[in-house]
Amino acid sequence: MDIATQIGNELRLIWKAHQRVGLSGKMCLYSIATAYPWPSKNAGVKFWFGPDEIDKAVEFFTSQYNDGKLPNTPLLLNPMVHKQINDTEYEMVGSGIYWASGLTVANISPDKIVRLRNVGAAAGFMFRAGNAQSGLKMLAFSDTVLKIEGDKTVTGCQAFYNLADIKGDDYWPYYLLSGVSYLSNAGIYVAPAFADMFPEKKIEGKITDELMDELIKAHTVDLPVLKDAETCWEGYDRHATLYTRFGNDVKKLNENLTFYNYCARDFQLFDSIGPDSIKSESKDGGFEFLVHGLIPRGSIVLMAGTGGTGKSSLAHKLCCLAATDWRDDEQPMWLGQPLNKELSKGICIYFSGEDGPAIISARNEIFDPEKRAGRLMFQRTHFTNPKGDEVNFAEFLGRLKNMPEVPLLVVDPARKYLTGDEDDSAVVSEFFEAIEKFAHERNSAVIVVHHLSKGAKPKSARDVLDELRGSQVFIDRPRVVIGMFREGPKTIVGLGKCNIPPSLGMVTEERVFAHNPQTLDLIQLPGKEGVRNAYVAPTPEE
Repeated sequence: MDIATQIGNELRLIWKAHQRVGLSGKMCLYSIATAYPWPSKNAGVKFWFGPDEIDKAVEFFTSQYNDGKLPNTPLLLNPMVHKQINDTEYEMVGSGIYWASGLTVANISPDKIVRLRNVGAAAGFMFRAGNAQSGLKMLAFSDTVLKIEGDKTVTGCQAFYNLADIKGDDYWPYYLLSGVSYLSNAGIYVAPAFADMFPEKKIEGKITDELMDELIKAHTVDLPVLKDAETCWEGYDRHATLYTRFGNDVKKLNENLTFYNYCARDFQLFDSIGPDSIKSESKDGGFEFLVHGLIPRGSIVLMAGTGGTGKSSLAHKLCCLAATDWRDDEQPMWLGQPLNKELSKGICIYFSGEDGPAIISARNEIFDPEKRAGRLMFQRTHFTNPKGDEVNFAEFLGRLKNMPEVPLLVVDPARKYLTGDEDDSAVVSEFFEAIEKFAHERNSAVIVVHHLSKGAKPKSARDVLDELRGSQVFIDRPRVVIGMFREGPKTIVGLGKCNIPPSLGMVTEERVFAHNPQTLDLIQLPGKEGVRNAYVAPTPEE
């Protein structure tokens, strides 16, 4: 989408939000009169326009912008509505939107954008000097007129800036237009594209009234909610883990902090106090599934099978699916079961211990040709801490626990991340202790890919348990074992072990799939041919 179209869309959306709360008048495109913090070719430029003059405003902007080539004048937007007094005087009235810009020279952590989106804001990453995450542009809508604070912002803008926690006091009050390169005294920053601010929607070409209404509704933030978020963020000392854990409930702020400190700032001990310490694994007394009936959250799933069943491809594809921001009309499926889009927020992590970058990249091209899986992190087998010191797998997991949301973590295969022999029960137990702790504390779905013994020929998913390589711990510790094996050209997938009652939604039967070598996908056979052998839990004697 070209700059003119992006800016036109943005100005129409902002005017729509202003008019929704009853505001009318003029907004202003301008360049500052000084060289700091936004130097430009033409200082002190002003262009006033109303909602019926957007095309003229876009034309004026592009005439100053020079296609982004220096020297130029990338105009800023004053998003406040003004009342015209005379030919030269305008009086600020108010705004129907909140905004802020967080700029830095460092690479910001993902929790910042997650925190903003969780309160309802639209937000996108700034680009600077090869760094694709050097800041944030923030935007949200109000259902009431927001009062003026100072000469650049309205009530709520600073709360967004504080919540983002990106230090840049000289820059945050300014509104940077989408997709535009702005020369600052700290370098050139590129504001996120208009469509990147709203990843939940596919925005192409001129924006429609219907889509504007949807975006405004989806990103309307009540001022009290925003203020509560800011209060809790500050109250929890801007500690991302504390804030993520406790949320925006101001009434429980002091109580949470008091008991958290009483428990030596240990979350495990904190969770063991009070009536809420005895609870179900989800609100309805059942389980939360990342993939309904197959992959529960907060648990370990072992995926094991004979060679050629596509275990790594399946794990990789699920990572891509869970790391994509899907539209409302899209429903991704994995092994014939729906992915829970609402529980797929945050960063998905794939530890690939056998396949190198070439294979990973090739599979990624197949699974994510449109490059939509923007929340997928790949890791190999060598780990260091922020100081550059080597650490083991368990220590690295401890570092990843600081990430606010990890819906899925895949370890492929298990033996590459063990500290010793896979037949040693102590070694395998140590491995499972680390990933089990991660799964429970982050409420993440954890999939461990594992191999069968050489020459194994299981005839059912249940037989896969008897053919697993290594210690008995590989059977005992996972909550679910997905068994896979081949029958000629067909691939059979089913539960070898399941500690979750079928009444809670677990898939009970083996399913029959055909392999598509072009897409590396498994396609379930239709009708009765695609289903057989219901899962039967082993007896105590077994």
